Amino acid sequence: MKQKKSAKKIKARSMLCMVVGGALLLQSPTTACAAADEEFSLDQIVITANRMPTELLKTAANVTVITQEDIEKGAYGNLGDVLRDVNGVIVPTKGFAANNQAILLNGDDRVLIMIDGRRVGRPEGTANGSSSLDLSTIVSLGNIERIEIVKGGASALYGSDAVGGVVNIITRKGVENKTTLELGTGSWGLRNYKLSVQRQENDYRVFITADKKSQDYSEYNVLNPASTSGSNKGDTYRWPNNSEFEGQGLTVRVDKEIDSDRSLTLNLEHWSDKGGQPFDLVDTYQPSVTTHLSNNAAFTYNFDQSTAVPGFARIYSNYHNQNDLIYGANKSRVYGGQYQTGWQVDEANQLIAGVEWTRGTVLESASGYNNKSITNTGVYLQDVYSASDKLTITPGIRYDHHSNFGGQTTPKLSANYSVNPTTDIYVSYNRVFKAPTLDDLYAYSKPGTDGTYSWGASFGNPNLEPEKGQVISAGINKKLGNNTTLKTSYFASKITNAIDWDNPSDLDGDGLDDYQVLNIDKQKKRGIEVDLHHRFSPLYYTEIGYSYVHVENNDNGTGYVVETANSQPKGYRVKLGYTGEQWNVNLNGQGVSGRNTTRFVDSSYWIWNMAVNYKINENANVYLNAFNITDKAYELISSGTSGTYNGIGNYPMAARNFQLGIRYSF
Repeated sequence: MKQKKSAKKIKARSMLCMVVGGALLLQSPTTACAAADEEFSLDQIVITANRMPTELLKTAANVTVITQEDIEKGAYGNLGDVLRDVNGVIVPTKGFAANNQAILLNGDDRVLIMIDGRRVGRPEGTANGSSSLDLSTIVSLGNIERIEIVKGGASALYGSDAVGGVVNIITRKGVENKTTLELGTGSWGLRNYKLSVQRQENDYRVFITADKKSQDYSEYNVLNPASTSGSNKGDTYRWPNNSEFEGQGLTVRVDKEIDSDRSLTLNLEHWSDKGGQPFDLVDTYQPSVTTHLSNNAAFTYNFDQSTAVPGFARIYSNYHNQNDLIYGANKSRVYGGQYQTGWQVDEANQLIAGVEWTRGTVLESASGYNNKSITNTGVYLQDVYSASDKLTITPGIRYDHHSNFGGQTTPKLSANYSVNPTTDIYVSYNRVFKAPTLDDLYAYSKPGTDGTYSWGASFGNPNLEPEKGQVISAGINKKLGNNTTLKTSYFASKITNAIDWDNPSDLDGDGLDDYQVLNIDKQKKRGIEVDLHHRFSPLYYTEIGYSYVHVENNDNGTGYVVETANSQPKGYRVKLGYTGEQWNVNLNGQGVSGRNTTRFVDSSYWIWNMAVNYKINENANVYLNAFNITDKAYELISSGTSGTYNGIGNYPMAARNFQLGIRYSF
């Protein structure tokens, strides 16, 4: 039974003044200066955009790097929280821990997720539109060295899925002999237990993490009073029925140095979780419980490590088992192999070439098919050509052969021009594609009735073609001084053959109209991003971000119309931070405006999160994370238009909540 929470509401402005002022007043202005955080530098090296080490300032792409330090010092409970804090990134979800989480880059959910450069998506796809991975199935954050986010098309290097961009999670390797324990607690019965062990001995490096997290329930703030009888907007309730969650993860990375140019790496990753699945606030569907199990393994031989174009050979496997109490089980396995090498041909040309092979099999599906597979082989070639001291031109091309639709060629061409030592501009053109998932090809659901309404069957389509398109990107990376950086970017994309469900005819002869997956849609997107990072002094810094994404759909040839379900037409990110010898405090705000009120209760909102870390000594520190500190009622997704059964306001996000913990290393 729903219980109304009787806590007094605190005004947003007063709350912000209290938490920020209280934390910062504890500091002394004479505290010793801390080193400037890495995120303020455009000189850091990234690898994902070009598949080779490249200085961020010289990279012809919109790239964001999240470091291990960012994660440890930020107000983050899971991977979705980490990514949602990045300017322009959308991670739609519902307000309880076990809900699916997808990621949108440049307004597109066709995003490739990788760990150390290998795919971790599911061949059947997920319930999150075109995404291939549920982010909530990655339980551990402790083994992450950094995350590189590349926005914009990247099919010329990575093949299918890399339409909106690429997220590459790079894992940590052992660099010292150290063990870290972390214990945490928080709102709604939250319990966190984390262990990391790293060892370095002779030529071996080992890094191990173990995580366990559980939460008894979740609470939300009412958005639409009609969804909760007798409530007012902003009233706080516990999610009805089941919103509990528990998850655990174990990761192992072992590195063996053969010599200065060669090494071996073994990665093992296990994640599992179990969580309640309340459907929405008003639906009468029976609430369900879903479990996830993921087991990944990879073995890599690295060579030419000391050269400008390092290479590797890798084999890997991914296993995923999702079991829903009501809808049934989905089990899949992926086997893959990768080989990449490169050459410094002369002073002006760096060539990189590679081949990838994957085979994805659905062993068991709740969508009505079993033991179906797809195989893809891709080869790629890229040349980084230094035309002059200022101009770098990067052409590339990839060919993929898919077991269902045959061949697909995706070229790219990008250029980066150094106007002066502090300013670089770039432009990039990419052809992109997204292969159909196994659910797209083979899913089947039977016709049914609820006593008053009958519906036809739903059919996959083994004759689907890949979704195809092009993405154009341009931007400026600028150092405004030793303490200030500015990044601006623009993108435009157009997709044809977009996949969607349609109601074509009576396909099975039972007199009911059936649905089928077809290549019937077209999509256009365009947008801009602006990121400003500034350090006022060695102690204080700020980050300000603005993004704009405009999406239009042409469904079944009816003409282009603006996407009303766009949850972040205009996005805002603000971070204020303090870094001292003992205290680290950051307050981050996430804002949205321009939403369509036929799909969302409010056209705009602001939420604020805060993280406070206190270093007790060299071995121990305590932290306090506060989420939604103004107790804002807001939503990230909408399931329908105003007046329909699944209407607006049925998926409110979590109410104000806290996490308190301690880390100790020895």
